[in-house]
Amino acid sequence: MKMTVGVKSLREAMYFLSAGADEVYCGIARVSNNRLARENFSSPAEIRRVIALAAPAGKKVFLAVNEFVKEEDYTSTLRLLAGLKEAGLAGAILRDPALLAYFKKKKFRFYFTLSTLANCFNAGTLRFFADLGISRLVLPMQMMPENAAGLIKNRLGVETEVFCPALYYGVNLDSQCYLPCPQTSEAASGSFRDFTCLLPFRSKAGTFHMPMPGPDYMLNAVYDFHRAGVGYLKVARWPNTLRQADLFHKARYMLKLLEKGISRKLFLHEGRKIDSKPLEYGKSFTLKPFAG
Repeated sequence: MKMTVGVKSLREAMYFLSAGADEVYCGIARVSNNRLARENFSSPAEIRRVIALAAPAGKKVFLAVNEFVKEEDYTSTLRLLAGLKEAGLAGAILRDPALLAYFKKKKFRFYFTLSTLANCFNAGTLRFFADLGISRLVLPMQMMPENAAGLIKNRLGVETEVFCPALYYGVNLDSQCYLPCPQTSEAASGSFRDFTCLLPFRSKAGTFHMPMPGPDYMLNAVYDFHRAGVGYLKVARWPNTLRQADLFHKARYMLKLLEKGISRKLFLHEGRKIDSKPLEYGKSFTLKPFAG
């Protein structure tokens, strides 16, 4: 498995690449992506600086365009990606099938990663997006290894990527996440009492929360995704960079254990020592980038 990490600044890119990340991805404020504007780079020139940093080490940079894009912005988005591709950008992360269809019509070939926000849960959906030109799939956070085998071992040449389940988990589908979250300190967040990925469901029978799997189940999922052949382990862009660094090093430690070929029993023993607490990630969701 290779590690891919989201970054919000050149300094973060320097830190994570030097700490062992194989890839970094980032957003730019003028293109729709699943982050607040202040968590994005401000210009293509800044993205080029990250590319220049990663390229000598043989590492890759991707751009997140993982929200729906207005049709009137298709041309400018294509122009942006084409320019950054020429500068060495490795690919883009998308969820919008209409945008992918537009790129296909324009014969713009690139390494496209299908965002987890696209909710690709089955082989038919994967074939649909593969026909639109995707090269990699980020598995939905709610999908466990026993259900993902057909996607991981697909015959379409599509690579797969997964969040580290023991550190990241939302019980509800990611496509409902539009940010901001309560802890972002945005004025508009006041009306939200919780994260959409954790909100309860209301019914005539009362209020129901989707169950959160226990730590052993999550650790087993990490182990099984690795054994199944998933190619990339993802650490998401995190508003609180110190918290993200903490998650990165924990995920990197898990990956090193797996690369040693240790037994499931020993992996669970070591994994239980990690303070993951996936339900509490919201407490660190206030924007705190590296100083300076």
